[in-house]
Amino acid sequence: MARLTDPDILARYQQALTDWRIEGAIQLIGRAHAGLRTTVEGMTVQEFKEALYRFVCEQGGEIDRVKEQREPWREQWEWHFDLRPTLHGVTVYVETRLYPESLASNEEPIIKVVQIKPA
Repeated sequence: MARLTDPDILARYQQALTDWRIEGAIQLIGRAHAGLRTTVEGMTVQEFKEALYRFVCEQGGEIDRVKEQREPWREQWEWHFDLRPTLHGVTVYVETRLYPESLASNEEPIIKVVQIKPA
């Protein structure tokens, strides 16, 4: 695990976070909804998205870039990105994917939140 320092990837990640108010820019998928409900009681999805934006873009919170080693995800994703913000007094582990992974893509970046749990 290493801090995300690549300026192009960081810019795409921050672009998606900056668009947190836009439907689809940050998506909670799979177990992420249940993780939010059980880990940060009372926080809405919109509040969570805004909190991620503030953590990274305003507070300079760290993003870890992790080479995906787990089956079956390593066949689909080269990397995942981990954040550990403190939300409502709880330090939370947030696992995300940045789509599309290719920097050559003209598509708008999307962050897919796949897991939320206590850090």
